[in-house]
Amino acid sequence: MKDSTQATKPNQIGKKWSEGEALEEIGQLLNKTCGVSLEIVTADSRLVEDLNVDSLGMLEAIIEAEDVFDVSIDAGELSPSLTIGGLIAILAGKGVIH
Repeated sequence: MKDSTQATKPNQIGKKWSEGEALEEIGQLLNKTCGVSLEIVTADSRLVEDLNVDSLGMLEAIIEAEDVFDVSIDAGELSPSLTIGGLIAILAGKGVIH
């Protein structure tokens, strides 16, 4: 993963992300918005149960993800058991992951 001091950046319109790039970027935004250590972020990590992201933190992280990946994520797509891999699947369904 990238150095935790590097900030996430806005998406380039139309950019297609690989799953690995998306995982890395999501780790960065969770570090930035919720203070989650990059070392514990994996595709199987559950936002609430494993990473201890509270409801406000999840909201902040999703807003940041919408900005970075240039998508809109409906609240109905989210759940307390959502994993990073699940979030990547949501992004893939929106056409930003190749």
